[in-house]
Amino acid sequence: MTLREESTVLGPAVLFVILFSLLPVGLLFGSAVSQAGGLPGVLAAFSSATPAGSLNRASVWNSLLQGGLSAGLAVVVGYPAGVFLGRYRWPGRSALRSFLLVPFLLPSLVVVFGVLDLFGPAGILSSVMPALSYLGTGVPAIVAANLVFNVPVVILFTATGAEGASAELEETVATLGGSPWRAYRDVWARPTWVGAAVGGLLTFLFSALSFAPPLLLCGPRCYTVEARIWSLDQILLEPTTAGVLALVMVALFLIPTVLYLLLLGRLRVLSGRSAAARPFTRGNPVAVALAIETGLVLLGVFAVLAAVIYRSVAPLGGGPAGAAWTSLFSASTTARLGVSAYGAIANTLLFATGATVIAILFGIVLGYAVVGRRARSRALGVLLFLPLLISPVVLALALATFWRPLLGGATNVWFLVVVSQAVLALPFALQSIEIPLAGLSPRGRETAQSLGSTPWNAFLDVDLPRVRSGLATAALFAFALGLGEFTATNFLVTAPLTTLPVALYRLDDLRSFAVADAGAGLLLLLSLAVFVVLLAGGRRVEL
Repeated sequence: MTLREESTVLGPAVLFVILFSLLPVGLLFGSAVSQAGGLPGVLAAFSSATPAGSLNRASVWNSLLQGGLSAGLAVVVGYPAGVFLGRYRWPGRSALRSFLLVPFLLPSLVVVFGVLDLFGPAGILSSVMPALSYLGTGVPAIVAANLVFNVPVVILFTATGAEGASAELEETVATLGGSPWRAYRDVWARPTWVGAAVGGLLTFLFSALSFAPPLLLCGPRCYTVEARIWSLDQILLEPTTAGVLALVMVALFLIPTVLYLLLLGRLRVLSGRSAAARPFTRGNPVAVALAIETGLVLLGVFAVLAAVIYRSVAPLGGGPAGAAWTSLFSASTTARLGVSAYGAIANTLLFATGATVIAILFGIVLGYAVVGRRARSRALGVLLFLPLLISPVVLALALATFWRPLLGGATNVWFLVVVSQAVLALPFALQSIEIPLAGLSPRGRETAQSLGSTPWNAFLDVDLPRVRSGLATAALFAFALGLGEFTATNFLVTAPLTTLPVALYRLDDLRSFAVADAGAGLLLLLSLAVFVVLLAGGRRVEL
């Protein structure tokens, strides 16, 4: 591929990320520092001499505390299950691997509601065992929600590391009389540690930047930097301080992000040596113990999801079964939200569909660029991962500050919602397309080119038809992300454009808890339907 062809192919996708992510964020940071008065103003925003400065400092500490606790516990809980999933073969293993991504892609509010339904005031479990109410509020509740999201991530990355261990080397150790502990220490411990570290770092980043859990489960005293930025801009009307805090946040989490990307690259190298999984036997006590721990983890995740469905049908406070669902679609709820439940569902589906189309189109283009030159994959991965590091709230703040005035104010805010969701879905879409493309032989494409086809046409005619499953997976993945996206959307939308996740938050804020539970149940069912389609198609979803 010539330089001119590279520019033609990559140009639109790279320009999209720059225009709707890096440029507005860079301008936001520059403007905030300038209006704050340079470095002295930045430092003043964190001065303990003022209440605002103390709250800003507290938000940084909350992010580190909640991220650290969530990451540490996620590794402790997820590592044994990851070893079991990666080292042993048993019926349903592939389906479970795909199912484990369901919690990661669930709307954040659904998980928050599940924690409240189990452990909150009059929760299903806390009503029977009052001591469990400890997990229904404050930092313990936030960490519990973060674990539901992220323990499956640690499991999947650890399993990838376990699969990358050398089967031949392990057989050699056994032949020489080495104990199972020796085999673990010398052969497959290191790749599983790398996988767990990758999952732990990703858990730290997502948990330290979490938005919905501290917002609903604790309040201002537990706000992370993400939640504090939202509060400064949307409630306290201090966009300059919000921009300064956003800049500090990105700088603060740059090191763990770099470590994550480096270890992820190492894990990809290890996963290239995939070892054969061993059959699971009940006579192996270690395997049985790992299986039991895995079952308990899955039971915990299932309990959170089941609590949402149960509470939506049997709401707190009694009443006939299903009454909350009726109320969700009633005229009174429409009047309180400024949009009907049907309208919120339609908005959710339309935004998710628009974002999916954009993500897939650019994902195909980027996939072609990666096929043309594999060395480009890592650079593109970093470029597309940057918006996730910047965080959805900062991305939304930057888009609103730079693009909303240019687009005519709130009238065209729908475009920014679609764009923000597409930017956040792009790295996952590329990953889902890149994996099957990497396994294709180049012979078909080379034959087409030798017969006179251009590289682009050869890619479209020969390669893409062979990775239809990957395209479908990428589309469903992006759609699921858009379906549950709350953080950036809540920042941007106006009342008529309210999505279902934003409606849930507003209903909770209005203390319409039973109706909010019904909405959470509906959103959960919609999200699960996406994964039923994925599994029915026999597709394997990857992070």
